[in-house]
Amino acid sequence: MTTTELLRTAWATEPAVPLMSVALVLGYATHFRGRISRRALSFVAAALLFFLALSSPIGVLARGYLFSAHMLQHLLLTLVIPPLVLLGLPPDLDEHPAASAPRPTLLPWVAGVGAMWIWHAKPLCNAAATHGSIQVVQTASLIAMGLAFWRPVLGPRRAERMTPLKAVPYLFSACVACTILGVIVTLSPVEVCTAYMHPVDELGVLPLLRQGWGLDCKADQELGGLLMWVPTCFVYAGAILATLGKYFGEEARPAAADARGAR
Repeated sequence: MTTTELLRTAWATEPAVPLMSVALVLGYATHFRGRISRRALSFVAAALLFFLALSSPIGVLARGYLFSAHMLQHLLLTLVIPPLVLLGLPPDLDEHPAASAPRPTLLPWVAGVGAMWIWHAKPLCNAAATHGSIQVVQTASLIAMGLAFWRPVLGPRRAERMTPLKAVPYLFSACVACTILGVIVTLSPVEVCTAYMHPVDELGVLPLLRQGWGLDCKADQELGGLLMWVPTCFVYAGAILATLGKYFGEEARPAAADARGAR
């Protein structure tokens, strides 16, 4: 099998995920009257990435073939899809009359970081790689924990968001925690998730992965660790820079208004 053949054939055949993705988009469009905006595009992007994470070759190879594919899927479900969902919620929720004061952030932080650490404990990682029902639980928990983590930063109700100066250490400390995990996975012996050492090759793609792509067990785990290590840092760094940019932009507006009024 060639890489082109793999990319053409390694798609999940179960209809549940595609139907769910379409239902999410249609439900969103119906509820919010199909308004086209950046927020709507963000939600559609989240639904599309949800489909790709689970039903594309990424999702297929994550099911016991490649630890690196599992890690890419993990990052999409935790660090990319949840913030896109939150950014896709409509602006009229920003000033909800029932908006409350900012909530404690320790539990959301633990949820976000725990999503990275808990599912890489060897028993849970092996179970999710080899049992479909466990993978469903893993997927649901990763998205839920990701939403919990990102809500204090990007939640639809402004009154519930933490201030930018609190959001920066919140995001930076999560980045450090995930970096530590990435370093451990990258430098550990090949035993983080042993299910990926001896895949059941139902698709007949293992020779391509091992010889064609050069992803033996060690290289596969190292790539997975690097995915946890480097792209994760870029995600958190981007969120930190966006938070600081918004903060300084808001600080500059009153000064600019005063300057215009003094003319």
